[in-house]
Amino acid sequence: ATMEIGYWNIRGLGAPLRMMCDAAGVDYTDTQYATGDDWFGQGKPRIKAMNPLANLPYIVDGDKCVCQSTACMVYLGEKFGFYAGIDDLELIAEIYDLRNAIIDLVYPFRQVNRTQEEFEVNVEAHSQSIAPKFYKKLEAILEMRGFTFMLRDSLCVADFHIFEMIDQTSLMAAKYGHTDPVDAFPKLAAYYKAIKALPELAGYFASPKYKLPCNSALDNAYFA
Repeated sequence: ATMEIGYWNIRGLGAPLRMMCDAAGVDYTDTQYATGDDWFGQGKPRIKAMNPLANLPYIVDGDKCVCQSTACMVYLGEKFGFYAGIDDLELIAEIYDLRNAIIDLVYPFRQVNRTQEEFEVNVEAHSQSIAPKFYKKLEAILEMRGFTFMLRDSLCVADFHIFEMIDQTSLMAAKYGHTDPVDAFPKLAAYYKAIKALPELAGYFASPKYKLPCNSALDNAYFA
């Protein structure tokens, strides 16, 4: 049976998984849930029957059902040869911190920005001070290790998630007229461009999957 990846019909935490499958050149079913009813009413009961930890994203691969974001990333990484061990896991954990900063910024339910106006004020702070704190560390990893990508000259699991977070930040900066923070970090900017230019990801970047909203309109995201 074809492997299935399930997630909301946004990029979010689904994007790194879709990217990994496309980079590996494998066929898979990209199940996208558009509403709460789709997932909670139909998808979740099916997945829960296979794995009590049912959540989005998930992977169904034959008789194996994997849930929880990091586990899904590592599962695909091991399957396709992207996983680079503890250093990879360390970077995955680091980039979740940047993702959490973006979630705080864009979703009203986090109560950080209570209105669209507050959000638009704080997008500038994200671009000019919050994201650069993370970028400085990633730039130092590239400097220290000396590879094209974070841990080697081929992609590791964390690279897919790091790309997605840089890309979302760049899209936000462009939409609201701010300087793209990645431009201040030459090695990270080259890394970002190198991923976008990979032949094995050309199909992904040309596909509707890459054009999905970054965040969820179901949760009234200020930046979708």
